[in-house]
Amino acid sequence: MFTESSFSQIRFLEGKWKGVGPDGKEFFEEYVLAEPSLFKSIRHADASFSKATDGSTVVFKEGTVISTWGQFTWKAASISSTKACFEPINAPSSFCWERVEPDTVTVTQRWTGADGKEQSFVIKLSRFKS
Repeated sequence: MFTESSFSQIRFLEGKWKGVGPDGKEFFEEYVLAEPSLFKSIRHADASFSKATDGSTVVFKEGTVISTWGQFTWKAASISSTKACFEPINAPSSFCWERVEPDTVTVTQRWTGADGKEQSFVIKLSRFKS
């Protein structure tokens, strides 16, 4: 069970970030605490942060924290002031956001490959400075 206070710890993600996806292309994301129980992730087309192309939400409700992206959903397994990990409800992988430095966050995705072995991929996000 989570509280509104524990949910607010994911604020380490707030702000604008730049990353490089598995395809080698740069992407730009913005994380916003829109309400005390609603956190939004907004993917932008470029560094101007003026055109949203995708997005997801993280919602706190009745002691549970749910992340939704498109048709996929995850449930928070743990949240601290530097790390938030989510397990799949209806998704192909689990993931964790982790602040490793004040201006650096990693996103680690884990899944089971077709061969039955655990796979993972880490994306580094750097705080965007305009």
